[in-house]
Amino acid sequence: MMRYRCSRNYNIMRPLSFRSDDLRTLLLHNQIATLDELKQALGTPVDVTIFRKLKPLDYLTSYSHRGRYYTLREIARFDDLGLWSQADVWFSRFGTLLATAEMFVNRSPRRIFRR
Repeated sequence: MMRYRCSRNYNIMRPLSFRSDDLRTLLLHNQIATLDELKQALGTPVDVTIFRKLKPLDYLTSYSHRGRYYTLREIARFDDLGLWSQADVWFSRFGTLLATAEMFVNRSPRRIFRR
């Protein structure tokens, strides 16, 4: 009598693999992109997949537009204040709007807003 060795998961599909390079290519070409544009580039509807693939790319989120836009740190050309804009979307070397405001306050000569 012949026995078939089957694991209980034999019919589960192998997950698709997505490449961070595809996101990098899109961002290098467009300079900025929304989450929906990044999802379309990878062909996935899942936000977490995008963030997992962005992580090794050293990405930034915009401090304007409620953080809706993404870019790569290597693309941004920050001015002396640490700010950069592309198509009216603003990015900061310091990350979020709150972190940027804190940096400006801490760098001000008298720290006029600090109590």
